[in-house]
Amino acid sequence: MPNHNRAKHQAPDRHPVHDRAAVRTTALAMIGLTLFVIAMIASYSGAFAKPTLHHLTVAVAAPEQVVDGIRGQDTLAVTAVRDAAAAREQVYERKTDAGFAVTPTGEMTIYVAGGGGHSVAATAETVGRTVAAKAGLHPTVEDVAPASAGDPSGTVEFYAIIFISIGASVGASVLGRVMGTVRRPLTLALRTATLAGYSALLAGCVTLYVDVILGALTAHTWQLFGALWLYSMAVGGAVTGVAAAFGSAASMALTAFLVVIGNAAAAGPVGRPLLSGFYSAFTAIVPQGSGVSLLRSLEYFGGHGAQTPLVTLAIWATAGCLLAVLATASRVNYRAVLPPGLLSPAD
Repeated sequence: MPNHNRAKHQAPDRHPVHDRAAVRTTALAMIGLTLFVIAMIASYSGAFAKPTLHHLTVAVAAPEQVVDGIRGQDTLAVTAVRDAAAAREQVYERKTDAGFAVTPTGEMTIYVAGGGGHSVAATAETVGRTVAAKAGLHPTVEDVAPASAGDPSGTVEFYAIIFISIGASVGASVLGRVMGTVRRPLTLALRTATLAGYSALLAGCVTLYVDVILGALTAHTWQLFGALWLYSMAVGGAVTGVAAAFGSAASMALTAFLVVIGNAAAAGPVGRPLLSGFYSAFTAIVPQGSGVSLLRSLEYFGGHGAQTPLVTLAIWATAGCLLAVLATASRVNYRAVLPPGLLSPAD
């Protein structure tokens, strides 16, 4: 056959540029990634760029007229206590963000907690000094839970949480791709064990770095490891469960929500009292907020305030596990796994 006839019968190679479907998919991917970046910038700048005091809880031990004067400030929520020891205890037990105690000699002690976040402690000190100046009192500052020398700004726990979030969510997605759809209880058990092992690896490496190498969070090594392991399991389990029940698109949407909203609402560099109402409302809901709060409670406050974040993380982990179990149960071929005669003919 002549060359020109052979060429006529051969299908021409289609260049990707001329493939409309490929061009459309590429364009949509570029637009989606651009919108995701813009969303992250908008979220982080909205939460961190101009922190403003919105709601600071304060324990006050002072004469009634001083307490009433402090109550008059819209951004402060005042809890009256009997004495300076009670005010200090409220701060250390994480029941309030700050404490003010006025003595009969005209001095006012301002209790802050640097381990709860440098921004909140600095704001509490500024508010306390302003109150003292208006009342003609001499202020002194006591940090009841100072941040460690290796983490004076109190942000290492925040960065540990948000980056372990990335590792946990991406790891759960990769495990889902590699191991495939879970269709049997045995496969679900294997997936869970693998996720638990991966979470232990993540938690162990992060603990080694922030404790031994960086020297930032050094008070309770095993408690730190346990908290990070639970956190990784909560995030990875939630992503796995959502993917199993609703598909990969839903798990990607959950991951995007956690990155865009969850990280900004974690109350890391900017504490919850300085976040807007939108982000502060999510702080106790998203796992990042609970993770940061749990690490701070264990590291600086003797475990005080750890119960709520522990419960929140357990809810995330349990919800993910429940979704995965239900999704697996709906896919099981019961005729293949149950003994003959156990199922009725109608089944």
